[in-house]
Amino acid sequence: MDSFPAFVPLSGRRVVIVGEGREADEKAALFVGAPCNLVRIPADRAALEPRVYAGATLVFIGDCDAAYAEAARSAAQVGGAMLVNCIDKPALCDFYTPAIVDRGPVVGAIGTTGQAPGLARTLKTEIDARWPAGLARLAGLIAAMKIEARAALPEFGPRRDYLESLLTGPAAEAAMADDLPRALDLARARLHTSLHPTEG
Repeated sequence: MDSFPAFVPLSGRRVVIVGEGREADEKAALFVGAPCNLVRIPADRAALEPRVYAGATLVFIGDCDAAYAEAARSAAQVGGAMLVNCIDKPALCDFYTPAIVDRGPVVGAIGTTGQAPGLARTLKTEIDARWPAGLARLAGLIAAMKIEARAALPEFGPRRDYLESLLTGPAAEAAMADDLPRALDLARARLHTSLHPTEG
């Protein structure tokens, strides 16, 4: 493994994108609907001021030559930015942007450490076609049942088995069909069965 995949929480975080062309626009599109504070800065003298990067968790620098990218990257580092990505300049990156499959809280990321982005996009297309749109709702069902499961099943093993059992079956189908009330009723019935397997 040449690079370690990790997910950066976005809620309340500051994301700075430098540039106004295609590269910057494509990165900005990734954050549509995300719970972050997205800031766009033109690739001019303003982006060479460290203060504009204060509090930034992620910085993307695009639409510029290598010399400008390196200067902007240095400014971002001085300004305290956590992670900097100079688009299409792997040697200047603290992290690489993967090809992303977005299903709300369920996110798939395919990376090639910048070596073969076309391959990453091809794999993304394949995964995107396989993952149903309802995965976000299924994840929501699991999250909603965690507190009840923790109270009813204090031991980790049985609780994990129960939550994993919700990944398939009638409760999962109801969640994927966007019927959360029915999904919760079915999930609670399954929890009851887990607690009282000999009933009935």
